[in-house]
Amino acid sequence: MNKEIIRLRPFLMNSVPKSGTHLLHQLLTGIPQLSMDISNDKKKFFIDDIYFLTKNNFENHYDRLKSLSINEFGLGHVWFTQDYVEILNTLKMKHVFLYRDPRDVLVSMSYFITNHWKEHPFHELFKNLSTFKERHLTLINGINDEWLDFNNYISPFYRWLDDKNTYHVSFEQLTQTVESRAETLKGLISYLYEGEITPFNQEQMLNKMIGNDDPRTSNTFRSGKIGSWKLEFDEELTTAFKKNAGELLVKYGYEKNNNW
Repeated sequence: MNKEIIRLRPFLMNSVPKSGTHLLHQLLTGIPQLSMDISNDKKKFFIDDIYFLTKNNFENHYDRLKSLSINEFGLGHVWFTQDYVEILNTLKMKHVFLYRDPRDVLVSMSYFITNHWKEHPFHELFKNLSTFKERHLTLINGINDEWLDFNNYISPFYRWLDDKNTYHVSFEQLTQTVESRAETLKGLISYLYEGEITPFNQEQMLNKMIGNDDPRTSNTFRSGKIGSWKLEFDEELTTAFKKNAGELLVKYGYEKNNNW
């Protein structure tokens, strides 16, 4: 163990909603000396609707990101915009982006809106719909003046995958196998510390990160499985998703083409 206080510059952990945010938060806060108070709204950053973009609240995000302390990170769901790229560049702030198969995101979000997200415009509507198929279809298609269709809502998050200065982590890499999780976390440690001294050696760091993962402490955790969408999609849902967001799957490597 390195007894010195390691001075890791603050960074932003950003994610697609319902892609394993709590999981990655726990893994990161398993790193000795690193913290993120998930109950403190000042440490959380959200840009996920067109209304925010018209309010010019980027200055607020800049100020709050700038105020993060050494050995601390911010957490949020932030659409890709050139303004945000410039904020991160100006602050010389590292950026970790977590994503997941958009089909699993859709299913997880549908359940979350129904059971937990009381502020969402669809919450009461979903309570009155009798099947999750109806809820999934509503989320895919959106409702004018209430909520964007799924592709227009979710695509701006995935655009961070085209940003060369962002470190990309997929939910699948973190959960598929023990080996894939270990390799992904090793890469993440290297990205964050970038040659600097770490509090422990690599294997000890990995053990501490993985040992901090406890899904029972998450109020938003439901199943955390890869490919759960296959249990939910029938022909109608599959056709609707392909029409709305099929290109997203191909662009970011979840399918080779639209014939799935």
